[in-house]
Amino acid sequence: MKIYYFFLLLTLIHVSCNEEELAYKKAKDIETHDFQKDIEELDLSGLEEDITSIQDIAYDNNFVYTTQIYVYVRIDNEYNKYLTHLNFIKLGEIYMSELDGAMLPVQLKKTGAGIYTCFYQNKEITENLANYFLARKEIDFIKVDFDYKYPEGRNTPITSVELRGELEPQTSDEL
Repeated sequence: MKIYYFFLLLTLIHVSCNEEELAYKKAKDIETHDFQKDIEELDLSGLEEDITSIQDIAYDNNFVYTTQIYVYVRIDNEYNKYLTHLNFIKLGEIYMSELDGAMLPVQLKKTGAGIYTCFYQNKEITENLANYFLARKEIDFIKVDFDYKYPEGRNTPITSVELRGELEPQTSDEL
């Protein structure tokens, strides 16, 4: 029985020595491998023609516009407080479900303290989307591209919910 243990021990020593040699040879091969030669041997013929033909694709007025609307929401009277405020996250979910219900393809992301960013592709709905957000009682103001828009035609944001007036019903001529 002792002979078998001795034989097993010798086998393990032999295998471990061979693995160390193999690992050493692999590391040495990587250090001495000529990658420059591999690059020179690459066949890139025809690739330049493929790249230049990409520019010849006609788009046929399929231009995509992406505009960002920043929605500023006051949380606990400060914008720089409660970055992960649960009510703020729930509010974003409500906005998203309402936008989906209105069939407006908009992606809403929370990008900061009290700030949502809207991404959308159809530039024609910018005003509709701006009016949608300005009508919400939680929103203090929005920024569309470089323009700031305030609710109810104000020049400054509303700092208290009690100061926000009711929206006047619009006639069909105004729509």
